[in-house]
Amino acid sequence: MVRFIQITLLALMPLLICNAESRADQTAQLIEALDDANVRRGASIALTKLGAAAVPALQKSLTTGTPDARVWSAFTLGEIGPAAEPAVADLTKALADSDDALRAAAAQALGKIEAANAIDTLAIALGDKSDRVRRQSAVALGQIGQPSKKATTKLIAALSDPHVRSSARESLIQMGPSTADLLVDSLNNDRIRFEVSAILQAVDPTKAMQAGLEKPTAADLPSLKLVLFDETRQPAERTAAAGSLTALGNEGIAVLTAAFEQPQIARTAAKAFTKAGPDAVPALVAVLSHKQPAVRQKAADALGHIGPAAAAATGDLIKLLKDEDRDTRYSAVRALHEFGPKAKPAIPTLAEVILDSRELEATRQWSIKTLLVTLPKTHEEVVKALVAASQEEVNYGTRQLAKQQLLKIDAEAAKAAGIK
Repeated sequence: MVRFIQITLLALMPLLICNAESRADQTAQLIEALDDANVRRGASIALTKLGAAAVPALQKSLTTGTPDARVWSAFTLGEIGPAAEPAVADLTKALADSDDALRAAAAQALGKIEAANAIDTLAIALGDKSDRVRRQSAVALGQIGQPSKKATTKLIAALSDPHVRSSARESLIQMGPSTADLLVDSLNNDRIRFEVSAILQAVDPTKAMQAGLEKPTAADLPSLKLVLFDETRQPAERTAAAGSLTALGNEGIAVLTAAFEQPQIARTAAKAFTKAGPDAVPALVAVLSHKQPAVRQKAADALGHIGPAAAAATGDLIKLLKDEDRDTRYSAVRALHEFGPKAKPAIPTLAEVILDSRELEATRQWSIKTLLVTLPKTHEEVVKALVAASQEEVNYGTRQLAKQQLLKIDAEAAKAAGIK
C-alpha cells in the first residue's frame, strides 16, 4: 500500500504542478507530505521538479517544520541545486543546529547548490562531533571547489580522520592546484604524508616531483608503516603502502616481515613481495625459522611471490617441507611451485611428501604439480616419482592425479606401469 501511495503521488504531481492557479496549494501539500514517511520521497521528487518555485516554501519548512520535515527540506533544496541559492543563508544556519541529521543534510545541500559563501562555515563543520556531518562537509567543499586557504587547511587536517579521510582526499583533488603549496607544507606530518603525497601528485605533478615524490624514499618509511598497521585503512591503501615498502631496501623489508606477526595484515605484507627482488631473500629466509608457524608460512608465501628470483631459498624451503606444522609444509610446497624449473633440488623430498599418507591431500597434490613445473630437464626423475605415486594405496585423489599427469608426459612409462 505504501509503495502504491508513493507511485500515485509521483504520477499525479506533473499534472498538479501544471495548474498555475493551484500551485501554491499544491506546494503546501507537498511540503506537508515531507513529514509523512510513506510519501516523503515522492513529495521531495515532485518539489525538486518545481525547482526555484518551491524554494520559498522549503525555506520556511527548513526553519519552522518538524524535525523530519526540516531534514527533508534541506535534502530537497540540495536536489534542486544552484537554483536554491536563496536558501543558502538558512542552510548555513542549520549547520549549527542540534540535530545531527539536519546538519548533515544542510552540508550536503550546500555542496550541491555550490554555495561559495558557505565555504568557511563548512570548513568549521569539519570539526563537528558527527562523523556524517564531517564527511558531508568535506564532500561539499569539493563540490564547491573554490580555492580557500581555510578550507584547504581543514581538509588536509581531516586526512587523519578515518571517517572523513577518503572524502577529504577527493575534495582536495577537486580543488586542484590551488592546494599544492599547503600540501607541500604538510609533507613532514607522518600521519598524513601518505595521502598528501598522492594528492599532490594528482593536483600538481611538477611540485610533487620537486618534492621528491616520484618514488618512495626513506622519508616515506614512517608514514608507510603507519598506514600498513592502521586497521582503519582500506585494503587498497594497505596494499599500496606494502608495495612501496618493498622499494625501501632492508628497512622496508623489516617492516613487512614484522607485519607477518599481525594476522589482519600478514597476507597483504607477504603479497607485496611480488614487487621485491632477490635482495629480499636473506631477510625472508631468516623468518623461516620463526617460532610462530603462521609467520613461517607467510615468509614462505613471500618467497613464492618473489618467484624464481628467490631460488636461493630453495634449500631452506626443502627443510621446511619437514616442518612440524602441516600448514607451513603446505606453504613451502606452494612457494617451491612458483620457482618453476629452479625447484629441481626439491624433487627427492617432494617425492617423499607425495607418498606420505599422513600428509594433507592438498600438500601432496601440490607436490605433484611442483614436480611438473621442473620439466623438461627433470623428466626421468619426475616420471619415477609419478609412477610411485600412481601406486599409492591410501589417497585416491593423489593417486589419480599422479596417473593423469603420467599419462600426459610419458604414455609409454604409464603403460609400463599398468596405467591406462
